[in-house]
Amino acid sequence: MRTMPKTIGRYQIANEVGRGGMGVVYLARDPFIDRDVAIKTTLTPPPSDAGEFEVYKSVFFNEARTAGKLTHRNIVQMFDAHVDRESSYLVMEYVDGPNLSKYTSKNSLLPLGKVINAAFQCAKALDYAHQQGVIHRDIKPSNILLSSLGVAKISDFGIAVFQDTEKKTSGMNLTGSLMYASPEQLRKENVTPQSDLYSLGVLLFELVAGERPFEADSDVALFYQVTSEEPKKLKSVRSDVPESLERIVARCLEKDLNRRYANGGQVAQELIASFDHLRNITQEINQEEKLNSLKKISFFKDFSSSELAEVVKDTSWVRHAASSTIIAEGEMDDSFYILVSGEVVVRKKGQILAMLKPGDCFGEMAYLGNTRRTASILAATDTVLMRMSASILDRMSMSAQLMFYRVFSKTLISRLARTSEILSKIGY
Repeated sequence: MRTMPKTIGRYQIANEVGRGGMGVVYLARDPFIDRDVAIKTTLTPPPSDAGEFEVYKSVFFNEARTAGKLTHRNIVQMFDAHVDRESSYLVMEYVDGPNLSKYTSKNSLLPLGKVINAAFQCAKALDYAHQQGVIHRDIKPSNILLSSLGVAKISDFGIAVFQDTEKKTSGMNLTGSLMYASPEQLRKENVTPQSDLYSLGVLLFELVAGERPFEADSDVALFYQVTSEEPKKLKSVRSDVPESLERIVARCLEKDLNRRYANGGQVAQELIASFDHLRNITQEINQEEKLNSLKKISFFKDFSSSELAEVVKDTSWVRHAASSTIIAEGEMDDSFYILVSGEVVVRKKGQILAMLKPGDCFGEMAYLGNTRRTASILAATDTVLMRMSASILDRMSMSAQLMFYRVFSKTLISRLARTSEILSKIGY
């Protein structure tokens, strides 16, 4: 066994926290940001051949690229990645708890409430990842970490793909773990977000029952069962399971995609509807998801954590379908909006003036001047907007109000500069 290093890059190694066939995970300290991190290293050095090294680097960075695009309470956050001729490692959020494989045998099962809570959190995280176009493809107990506070976090996006590239990978070798793979994965068909939900169903069955819905003596027999036979009934293995949970698991495990859940949000909602204790935590998670969304958009990049918390607490969030009117030219309203996701079109007297993207604000001129709307705003795509009014802003702390007015000033200066540039080009 090789000696534990004292440092890896700039990170100070504390101790080893995990080891597998492919690599070692260390608990380390980032001295620049002063936080604990987990560092996943590979056991073997990268290949020396130049061509093989480039392929290795591309595969290695896949996890950093996919996980790095995701910011969610229930997904392990990726911080850094490094690969050179001597070594390679990933730096990620440290989770102070084991993975769920610790709780998959009959003599070590978690209380049912904790299992349902973990499944709910995973369903929410998968729904978010799928909305960002990421398919995990390897959901299994060892890839779900459970913190000391009971927060489940999905890890290991090493074989994840973006949904728009998945059709190019069909027909390749099996991805994911055979025991948790969906029928379509085993048949080497296109993998979709519903494939992750099937794997979630296998995981949930195992955490509840201490065994899997399909058991076989060989890979060939398991392949046949998953693709051709019905899974065990959950209540036949554990009689005290609520019927609602058996129904949810069975729908996750449907072979027919038309009968399986369409998205993780549906799984989460059915769990909420069936188990009262989940209703008490869903609002807390929703607030955190909103906070994470704001951290990623430019409007709020200089806001402090406490100021962002105020914004999340006091503002209302609204959805608009594509082609719907958000603001009508000429109407009176003291609200302004910040675009969280999607795109909107600014139109005046039938002419398109601008296309706004996440992080842009609109309606602030009417808000500041208490005047009628001078242009119409239409949703170009499905959008999520944060709506703010004078009464809401007045209730916020002075520091939060000043931050809003500072961003308004920068926005107005930028728009005036763009207008002047346009006028100069046409000879005004």
